[in-house]
Amino acid sequence: MSSRAVLRRCVSCRELFDRTQLWRVIRLAEGGMALDQGMGRSAYLCQTHCCLDDARRKKKLQRALRCQVADSIVEALEQRLTDGGASGSEAR
Repeated sequence: MSSRAVLRRCVSCRELFDRTQLWRVIRLAEGGMALDQGMGRSAYLCQTHCCLDDARRKKKLQRALRCQVADSIVEALEQRLTDGGASGSEAR
């Protein structure tokens, strides 16, 4: 078995990263939003202020997920930045 990194693209800067280095925002299949875990449409975002600010200003998460993104999701990501950058997505 090969142990290739699984790459995902940041919705803001459009660069490819290993998915463990990105935050995962999910529009859950049963409705609602989640961070890091769950089944549904996903968007990935760099763990930086500039990508988060750009995604908020230009509504890049909304476009990628094809729905409104709750302010609480953006606030949770901002909190992760101020807490010293919590670990990336736990997706496998």
